[in-house]
Amino acid sequence: MVNKKGKWLSSKEALKHLKITDCELMHRRERGELKFEKRGRAYFYYFEIKDE
Repeated sequence: MVNKKGKWLSSKEALKHLKITDCELMHRRERGELKFEKRGRAYFYYFEIKDE
């Protein structure tokens, strides 16, 4: 059974997690490839963590 849990990461944390540049992060956000929300002036990205 696979349990899915999610975690919201800040932009800095998302950059480290994905190992990409801030410019690439913006492009992926604009293309709709990442689930995100804007809180004030900051973006937070949602990542699913799969446990097997």
